[in-house]
Amino acid sequence: MSKGLTDRPLYIAIQYVYYFMMTNIYFMLANSLFLLAFVLFELTLANMLVFYFALIPCGPSLAAALATMGKLTREKEIQPTRDFWRYYRKNFVISMKYWLVKWTILALLLIDMQYTSIHMDWLTPILIILLALFLLIMLYAFPILTRFEVKIKNLWIVSIYANVKFFKTTILNISTFISLFIIYLFAPSITMWFCISIASFFIMFNMKKPFEHLEQELSTDGKRGS
Repeated sequence: MSKGLTDRPLYIAIQYVYYFMMTNIYFMLANSLFLLAFVLFELTLANMLVFYFALIPCGPSLAAALATMGKLTREKEIQPTRDFWRYYRKNFVISMKYWLVKWTILALLLIDMQYTSIHMDWLTPILIILLALFLLIMLYAFPILTRFEVKIKNLWIVSIYANVKFFKTTILNISTFISLFIIYLFAPSITMWFCISIASFFIMFNMKKPFEHLEQELSTDGKRGS
């Protein structure tokens, strides 16, 4: 029996390109403040204060992108406009609270790294390790907060636990993050922002098994659902 039009690989591929493109557009719209700062200021630690405030809205938009791509991995189709902004509103408070703490710590670590590289070289490797650990925690924390009702304190604990428990997923998430970093190094910096939805898709796809496990353990805290 011949396949219907909507079941053909070319149609599905075009559909996914549309999903990724629209999710990226909405992510960038939600981060208009950063895009403005990116155009007006050089992306250096000297302008850290400017980019610190410009990236504050990034938390809810990142959570929305992950939640939208999470739905795509589960249901194979989404309504980008409806889903992105619905998840943006739904996860706004928890993602903003978490992101403010996380982004403040990351910004301080970046500033400290610049200082120690000049005055205290021996501290720089320690700060790099701390920076890497916080990024690893974040790669679990944001996907988790889009699926479960978790308190901020518990979110840190669960994210650390998940990094160790699901080591294979951790490695896959690291590879996704490294891919973004390589794009940032060898392509125009703004290009990385057009890859956010694809990276979010792979992260949420990698999180399928951890979500199944965590759903059982966190059921008493309540699931956010789709």
